[in-house]
Amino acid sequence: MIPMPTTPLSASRRQTVAALCGVLSLLPLHSVMAQSLQQPVLTPARPLEQPAGTPPPPLPENPPTRAGVAPVATTVSMDVLDDSRQLGRGDVVNFRVVEDRDPAVSLQVTDSGDLEVPYIGRVHAEGKSPRTVAFEIKSLLERDYYHHATVIIGLDTEGQRSPGRIYVTGAVKGGAGPQEIPPNEVFTVSKAILRAGGFADFANQRKVKLTRSKPDGTTETMTVDVKEIIEKGRLDLDVEVKPNDYILVTERLINF
Repeated sequence: MIPMPTTPLSASRRQTVAALCGVLSLLPLHSVMAQSLQQPVLTPARPLEQPAGTPPPPLPENPPTRAGVAPVATTVSMDVLDDSRQLGRGDVVNFRVVEDRDPAVSLQVTDSGDLEVPYIGRVHAEGKSPRTVAFEIKSLLERDYYHHATVIIGLDTEGQRSPGRIYVTGAVKGGAGPQEIPPNEVFTVSKAILRAGGFADFANQRKVKLTRSKPDGTTETMTVDVKEIIEKGRLDLDVEVKPNDYILVTERLINF
């Protein structure tokens, strides 16, 4: 504390002392403000780290892979390959040789029933299981290219299957023989003849014979006027073929 004088102060000195006390009374407030200005700005606290041993949150699911890709990419044993389903024309398979460490590639069964296999070319696959084809390819690769080959084949996409075959013979232009019935299409006698190259020069277009086997073991024969169908658009006369039908294009008896 400031010692107070024992003798009375003059008016001027009393004013000086009062002013000095006023200044001293402001010092604590000024000090507090200065301290507040010097404090750092507070920032939000960081999230607390998870304690040791706590499992991480689940990751979002990966997008689905195409059918057959994941199994072929992860399989390393030929013993688990599919041996129950037979491959057909149009099927797409995934093919991989484990020792190559390369991603699986897609191969399609061609119209001739073959797979175009890297290094070795065409391998017949129609009517065989993926496992059977894999072991055949394995032996071919090990004969010329590999000391040991682990061949993995899995079905990716099933192709559209023909319901069966028909047979065209007789006076047609070079296309006589078996024909696959196209899937998802109404296939008729006139379409079969057009696919066979059309009529030969002396074909009897009005008397095309269609022979069909019946469930009781007998056969029936129908005569189809294909000339009327093609030239006049009489689609109502056209006959839809069924598997194992036999189409015979006869010749005219008098050719002139």
